[in-house]
This record gives sequence, structure tokens and C-alpha cells, in this order.
Amino acid sequence: MQRVINLKYVLLSLLNFIVLTILCNSLIHPTFTESPSFHRQQIIDDRNDWINLETRNFTKIGDRSTDILAVDYSSNGKFLNATLWLFFPFKEKPLFEDISYGMLIDADFDDKTGFDGIDYKFEISWKNQTQNWFKVLEAWSPYGETRVLNNQTIPFTLFSEKGSSYVLLSCDLNDISPEKYKVLFYGEIKKIGRDPSITDFTRWVAIPPLDLDISTSPSSVDLRKGEEKTIEVKVNSTHGYEPIVNLSSKIQSNDIKLDFKQNKTVRIPSYGVATIPLTITSSDDARIGPYTLFILANSTFPSQELIKPQTSSPGFLPPSVKPENKITQSSLLITLQEPITLPDQIKEFWSKVGDPLSFFYGILAGISPWIFTKIKERIKKE
Repeated sequence: MQRVINLKYVLLSLLNFIVLTILCNSLIHPTFTESPSFHRQQIIDDRNDWINLETRNFTKIGDRSTDILAVDYSSNGKFLNATLWLFFPFKEKPLFEDISYGMLIDADFDDKTGFDGIDYKFEISWKNQTQNWFKVLEAWSPYGETRVLNNQTIPFTLFSEKGSSYVLLSCDLNDISPEKYKVLFYGEIKKIGRDPSITDFTRWVAIPPLDLDISTSPSSVDLRKGEEKTIEVKVNSTHGYEPIVNLSSKIQSNDIKLDFKQNKTVRIPSYGVATIPLTITSSDDARIGPYTLFILANSTFPSQELIKPQTSSPGFLPPSVKPENKITQSSLLITLQEPITLPDQIKEFWSKVGDPLSFFYGILAGISPWIFTKIKERIKKE
């Protein structure tokens, strides 16, 4: 009996120790809400499209080592990683300029937070005064003030290599913890003296990446010569956005006509779903057989969500940045058959009315004895 009590005491003590350990770890090492993770994405940027931040005008005169051609980016939910592909390599130790590469982050899609909608800036930069490369993460206030969250020197070999035309960026998202955010990448140079900063901005990208999907109801169609049917095209987009979608359709046959009864251009509501009717008509002399119908959607996400927020701040961003576009397509199998024959029409008619007639016949057969009895009783009375 004493051994059983001692065993219970040991188990209870062990359980208490485990619970206390978990609580202590959660207090010392708090868990962060992971940001969305996604596979590699890529955007392309135009050449020779710098911005003079003093005049806020576009210019084709800039440093080729800050001209971004493309950006690859991905995230595991803890780090946002990006590769900036440049038109020309940059020097490991620039002599007469400050040079920087980074990303501007709108962490909440709210233009009332941060400066001009920007909440954070992550940057790798060369400061000529100190002759060092630095990695900096800053928080921005609505009034243009900054608070340094992380600042450390970084060797050149950790983000590029001699003679290469790329820069590696890796931002620790634990300091930001965004659930839905957007990012603008840039390369910038400022000559020593009074020259303005000349910057190449990419367009905004949304994270998680914007999605667009098309489906049809039904998923396949049986059509006869000279017949017309209307199907439903459903468009799904990322929840929380309102993209403008342009629809088009094509089929490799002049004998089948396609017609969107409503406007081909539709704005998807914020809950992410819209349906559009599509009418399919076959000519009387069309060739029978299978056909594939393709439906294409080209979406443009609105400027107020992915470009420059409308704010009353002095303005940091360039006057215009290209919108985000997504293109997707879906296919539908159409099986074209011969016109229905007279026997088939009769058979089809009977299949539609036969069951109701059988039903009423069954009822009539069931109540007929009762009707016969009532008639017989009435005749006897008369």
C-alpha cells in the first residue's frame, strides 16, 4: 500500500514538473504567429526606370548596378527571402557613393499606419563614411520617424559575391509577424555630396501571393446540332481583394458560338467569388465530335490595394507603380451530337411524363375498389 502511494506521488510530481517547464519556456521563448509560407515567386522589372526622389520624376539616368531586372522571393513563414537580379555587378567597396538594396513592407494593408502606408524597411547598404556594409530593419511612424529594430554589419560574401549581379535579402519576420502584407523591392544609389537619391522600385507584390481560379458548372456539356445551352462560369480570387477580371473564351470551331450574356469585365467582390453566365450555341450543320472550350481570365488588382495608398503624408513612394496582374485559364469538354430523332423525342417525353403518369395510375388503381363500392351502394339506394 505504501509503495502505491509513493508511486502516485512520484507521478504527480513528474507531471507538475512537466507543466511548469512548458509554462516557463512559453514565457521565456514566446511563440510567434507564423506569417504565410509560399514557394518561389518571380516578378520582372523594366530597365532604365529609376526615380529621382528629390523631384519624384522618372529618369533613365541611374547607376546600372541598381537597375533591378527581376526578383525571386519566397518564405517559410519565418523569413522572407528575396534575390534581386541586377543589370550590372556592383563593387564590394564603392568609393564615391552610398548604395543600398532592400524592401519596403506594408505589414497590414492599412494606409493609415506607417509612413505613406510603409510600416517597415529592411535594407542592406554600404555607408561610405564607415566603409562597411550594414543590415538594418526599421519601423516607420506616420510622420517619417524611424526606430531601428536591428542593425549589424554584414560581410559582402553573405549577400553577394565578387563580379555577380545579384543581392540576397533575408528579413526575419518574427520582428514583424504580418499575416497579410505587401512588399516593394528597390535598389538605390546616392553620390557623395548634394546629389539626390536615384532609386529603382519594383511593383508591389502581395503576400500570400494573389490567386485566381476559374471553374464551370457543369464541368462538361453534351450539345446537339442547332441546340443552345447556358453554363455558369465561376471566378474565385484571394479573399479580401477586389480585382477587375476580363474574361474571354475560345474554341477551335466556327460552328460553335460563345457569348457572355453579361459584361465580360467583372469586379470580384471582397468575399472572392463571382459567377457569369456563358451561352454555347451550335449551328445546324456543325460536325459532331468532342470540342475543348477554353476560358481565360486576366485580372488587375486595384491601385488602392497594391500600388500607392492615398494618404495625406508628404509622400515617399514614386508617383506610379505598375499594378499586379494574374492570368489563368480553364477548359471545358463539349461533346457535339446529332439532332434528336422523333423516336428519341417521344422516348424523352415519356421519360419526363411517364413517372408522373405511373404515379397517378397507381393512385387510381388503389382507390378504384373504393370508388366502385360507392357507386354500387348509390345504385342500390336508387
